[in-house]
Amino acid sequence: MTKDRTNGRVQPVVKLSPAEAAVVAGVARGLSNKEIARELGKASATVKNQLAGVFRKLGVRSRIRLMVMFRP
Repeated sequence: MTKDRTNGRVQPVVKLSPAEAAVVAGVARGLSNKEIARELGKASATVKNQLAGVFRKLGVRSRIRLMVMFRP
């Protein structure tokens, strides 16, 4: 467990795979799944599946929320 700096609550540490982190970085930059796939040399379906895993791990329900969490 680690302390969340924004509100002082204890939050579990979530580990993303390097592939998931690369997809999240693309989302944070405002790229579409298709653009992320092209940039990473993956199929759009793969990006969609990895993004679904990220949503599940982080308890996020929307792409916008993910973007807010990881904005530069």
